[in-house]
Amino acid sequence: MAMRKTRQRARPGVLAAALLILVSACQRDADPISALAWAYPHGPTSTYGQPLGTGPFRVPGSPLVLSRAQMEAAPRPIDWHPQDHPPAPAVVGGPGRAGLTPCAECHLLNGAGFPASADLAGLPADYIIEQVMAFRNGDRRSAARGQPSTAEMIKVAKAVSPTELRQAATYFSQLPRSRWVKVVESTTAPQTYPDKYGWLNVAPGRGTEPIGNRVVELSSDLRRMMIDDDHVVMTDYAPLGAIDSGRRIVMTGGGGGMPCQSCHGERLEGIGMTPPIAGRPAGYVARTLWDMRTGARANPGVAPMKVVARGLSAADVRDVSAYLASLQP
Repeated sequence: MAMRKTRQRARPGVLAAALLILVSACQRDADPISALAWAYPHGPTSTYGQPLGTGPFRVPGSPLVLSRAQMEAAPRPIDWHPQDHPPAPAVVGGPGRAGLTPCAECHLLNGAGFPASADLAGLPADYIIEQVMAFRNGDRRSAARGQPSTAEMIKVAKAVSPTELRQAATYFSQLPRSRWVKVVESTTAPQTYPDKYGWLNVAPGRGTEPIGNRVVELSSDLRRMMIDDDHVVMTDYAPLGAIDSGRRIVMTGGGGGMPCQSCHGERLEGIGMTPPIAGRPAGYVARTLWDMRTGARANPGVAPMKVVARGLSAADVRDVSAYLASLQP
């Protein structure tokens, strides 16, 4: 006896639900940073380089005083605190050769970096070289399309010579790690707007707004930051309870199943080629984890971390980042 095939008519509600799931999945694929957008600020304009006044220019803790003319003529970055670091090679402190941005223009002479760039102080030299080569080879990108700091690093990585790269990596690896970030748990944060270069600026009027599920990362003094003062502290405003939640995830591994200490050391200060993670700004840590989770970072050295990152939700990444930022380097 032949079996008669029957066609079941799908219910409209089922079709609608399936379509919604499909659309949501497509949206996630189209915008891989939507769940963690706070970590990838990017606006159309920038305050960087805007007029800073008539001078004289000085920063706390430095005897250097510059007039407006001296400021405009000075090679960048300006070395306000030469006692903090050994003499920098040209590839780091400039004046560099044409077509190659000196490393310290983004990472500063003490390695602390801007809100949008990495803190390089104390990283193993071979680790730095591996990461630069990953930028160069296309194995390290950003989950956010057009992320300014990543675009600049790819450009630099393709232009730097092996000798210059080794000089820069050695310089940053020998710098002491210092604490230039503090974490404040709060229900509100200053009102901000995204800068072209990938960080947040305080909005005019200096009001506040609910912090929601974000970390809001701000320079404590934008004017000093814009004239290369590498002693400026960053403040990470995090939701209430984020530090304790992040501590639990770090200690247990959370959904990733691997405690951070198992690779990064008991005090999270790094072991061998595994970098130190204590005291790093929350924005950078969050971008790093999310780039690994989404596959934007694919060099062999990050393979173990990709498994861990995939087990972390956006809220987990936020809390882990806040906790790590709260630690003494």
